[in-house]
Amino acid sequence: MQRREVLALVLASLAAACAPGGGLPPQVGGSARTRSEARARLRALSRRYEQLMSEHGLFEWSRYAGRLAEGPEASARMEKLRAAEREVFVEADEILTRFGDRVVSPRSARLWRRGALGLRLLGDARAAKLGDELESVINEHRFVDDGRPITRAELGEMRRSEDPRVRRRTRHLEHQLHLKAAPIAVALIRRRREIARELGRPSFYAALLAVRGAHLPTVERVLGDLDRRSRRPLADALGGGRGRRLSRTLISSWDVDHLVHRQAVVPHPRFPADRARAVVEGIFAAFGFDLRQNPLDLTVRDFAFGGQTIAITAPDDVRLVLRPLPGIRFYGLLLHEIGHAVAVRSTQATEPLYKGYEWVPGLLDPAFAEGSAELFGRLLDEPRVLREHLGLGSDEIETVLRARRLETLVSVRRGLVGSIFERLALEREGADLDLLSLDVERNVSGFFVPRDAEPVWATSPFLATYPVYTQSYQLAACVAVQVRDALKARFGEAWLSPRAGDFLRRHFLSDGARWSLTEKMVVTTGAELDSTSLLRQLFARN
Repeated sequence: MQRREVLALVLASLAAACAPGGGLPPQVGGSARTRSEARARLRALSRRYEQLMSEHGLFEWSRYAGRLAEGPEASARMEKLRAAEREVFVEADEILTRFGDRVVSPRSARLWRRGALGLRLLGDARAAKLGDELESVINEHRFVDDGRPITRAELGEMRRSEDPRVRRRTRHLEHQLHLKAAPIAVALIRRRREIARELGRPSFYAALLAVRGAHLPTVERVLGDLDRRSRRPLADALGGGRGRRLSRTLISSWDVDHLVHRQAVVPHPRFPADRARAVVEGIFAAFGFDLRQNPLDLTVRDFAFGGQTIAITAPDDVRLVLRPLPGIRFYGLLLHEIGHAVAVRSTQATEPLYKGYEWVPGLLDPAFAEGSAELFGRLLDEPRVLREHLGLGSDEIETVLRARRLETLVSVRRGLVGSIFERLALEREGADLDLLSLDVERNVSGFFVPRDAEPVWATSPFLATYPVYTQSYQLAACVAVQVRDALKARFGEAWLSPRAGDFLRRHFLSDGARWSLTEKMVVTTGAELDSTSLLRQLFARN
């Protein structure tokens, strides 16, 4: 299908979705006269919600897959679609306010309420426009090094260069994007602070964290444990045992990827891209997830995110867009994103609110969504998988495991930098965000950030599209390893088997958002979420 045809299809479907009524009789919550009518109206709103989520998903997939050009007409249609989504949740909230939450199940009422608040937080027209502008600037930016265009994957390779001047230049290149994006990002953060005040909330960060289903004491406990217990081991690993003193005086932030790469070199040719999909599908098949009879729609192209998996209609229509990456990193990305797709396809919930559509904040816990994907992404930490599915020998396996432990430690530190900066930026009125970002990087990353370091905080697409989300990846890593340990304890040598996959499907994936993450973790692992399993793996020795 040509880009013009996709554009026409998306815009026509959005026009139908946003037309008066849009498949739902124009009505307000106050017009329901009885509890029975209120329940019927909520069922109709639920069906309308799923229709809108499918339209929204098609629009987003078309953008990420390069089938839909950005422009005023497309932006106007998306604005109308978002308005229709707000109308659904505002009316549902009005019904619950009038008739009480007991007209539906407690979980459904909670999700309707969360969605209504989430859309008030993220549905502001001014903030949405700024977010779209910021994402467009980031997505459309093309890095140029000494007159030569380079992809984001090539930029990643430059960070691993043996030449320190090349590594230093990567920060400068990111700063060029930052200069374009920062004015929009500053205005967006300012508007989000204003929204919190208008809604009577102490902060945008705290309100949206609650909407996302995160239990604040659990988040603070897990992230605090990761912060305290990961700083020194990473410094020791990169500094040859000389610890934090070396890391803070000699290891600049842009040198970290090089040091990880130097300590554990995994040659890219050992993991050819043309074999990646078959190998990854074979790993899923070992769990009993057959992806070959009903192949996934998968697009590979250079864009701002590493990957996106979008449910158009759960569980049947799910599509993926992935950035090309070299070597084993592409295998890991495939495992993670196909893990998202498997979670969608495993959904057996019939209530649309429970199906895990992502476009209304509050309808899916990101730590669960990312944890489900990372459960599969982290299968590359398993010697058995590396040996049986990738054909690696003992020395190669040891190198991969060492590299992945170091990369996880680095990602934990970087994730903490990102989430702490975003929280402070949303809470500190009038702060100089460039200076704040550098202060956080110096104090949280554990690495040296020289005086001439350029700010790069505005280059993150998460600020535009997924605010208050990045901490979910730290939680997701803990989810993934804790669930995997539980599978090993339950199934022993047969933990990588169709029987274990069926257990995962029934107890962790199939009910979508029907249960909270805490409830799922207790049922699946016997305990609430904590960092013990992940930290045990990170401190393991081959």
